[in-house]
Amino acid sequence: MEWNEGMSTRILLLTGMTPDRRIFDRMIPLLPSAVVVDWIQPFRYESLRGYASRLGQSIPNHGATIVCGVSFGGIVARELARCINAKACVLISSVRSPDELPPWFRVFRILEPQTAELGMNALGRLSSSWPRRLRAPATWRLTKLAGASGAWHRWATSAVLNWTPCREDDRIPVFQIHGDRDTTFPIRYIAADFVIRGGGHMLPLTHPREVAEKIGRTFHAPSFAQA
Repeated sequence: MEWNEGMSTRILLLTGMTPDRRIFDRMIPLLPSAVVVDWIQPFRYESLRGYASRLGQSIPNHGATIVCGVSFGGIVARELARCINAKACVLISSVRSPDELPPWFRVFRILEPQTAELGMNALGRLSSSWPRRLRAPATWRLTKLAGASGAWHRWATSAVLNWTPCREDDRIPVFQIHGDRDTTFPIRYIAADFVIRGGGHMLPLTHPREVAEKIGRTFHAPSFAQA
């Protein structure tokens, strides 16, 4: 993560559950004051609040900051914004609270972290054993939960299942940008501030200009690239 001391308001970008910063490649040139935050290694069964607190300690303090996160990154951004006293929080293809999670996700919130991890590992292994030619997109996603390589995805999923937002988050303005064709977090469960028509779950890749414009114009970012 690099930061130019001459920038007045920095924009921190958090990737989704798959830690691939390339999701912002098309959007960063439009927001030159933006930097991508690298994930740190989570502790086993660590809460989102604890994780965000440790992540915040790794981020230098440079004054006014806007925290933006995509999908899972948006959920972490809600917690991180409070930890670093951010100016605002922007959710991209994400949710404000567990109430906006789809019902088929919320139903698993009754599980304890240990139980959830064991179940996800078993489900991931079962999906990995399924013949490749018969795997649906959802089955491919489940394979990421298997074995040692799936530890990050199991922790992140379990952390979201056990997420309880802090009431102090209400003092930090939250702006939500969502696509009306998002199938991961369907728009019918979301009270978005800005809806991007025809947008799916990967808005920074598919609609980078629309997302950057919403961020730049909402916060009057002087570094927003108009060209």
